[in-house]
Amino acid sequence: MLSAHYSITLPADYDMTGIARRVADRSAPWDRRPGLLMKAFCVSEAADAGHNSYAPFYIWADPAEFGSFLTGAEYAGLCAAFGPVPVHTGTVLQQHLGTGDTSYLLSESEALGPLTDLREAARAEEARHRTVLEDPAVHSHITELDPATMTVTRRTLLHEGHGAPQPKDGVRVLRVLHLSRPPQNTTS
Repeated sequence: MLSAHYSITLPADYDMTGIARRVADRSAPWDRRPGLLMKAFCVSEAADAGHNSYAPFYIWADPAEFGSFLTGAEYAGLCAAFGPVPVHTGTVLQQHLGTGDTSYLLSESEALGPLTDLREAARAEEARHRTVLEDPAVHSHITELDPATMTVTRRTLLHEGHGAPQPKDGVRVLRVLHLSRPPQNTTS
């Protein structure tokens, strides 16, 4: 399982209703996308975050389908609209994907340093993951590792209706415009 995300910084005067329309117009196929566990269509807005951005986050069950996304029409259309878009990936260490609607995604990253043995870090992240899931406001929680940079990123989606989270140092707050959770094929 792998995660993928990108963040497109937009001008301060960018009309963010255009992004909302883009998401509304293009999200339905993602609700049925093979190989995808989740896509959160996220934005930040200058009034709240100091800058505008479009920042989707994906969890792929099938890396080959992620490859099809990168080499297909969706990614080509994204780059045609916004210019080259670097996509960052990670290995999912823990994940709990909730049901229902979500309103915000919180993201924080931590550099682990030059570790050669990730076992203790993985145990600590598993314990942290279990603790986060005890909060009734939490819809989903994903912990991912970028082994190239030895960085752990924790992403927490909040249930809709819990209001805007208070900003904290090192935590990026994104508003979720749409959450795609394609049904998984459970037949063998």
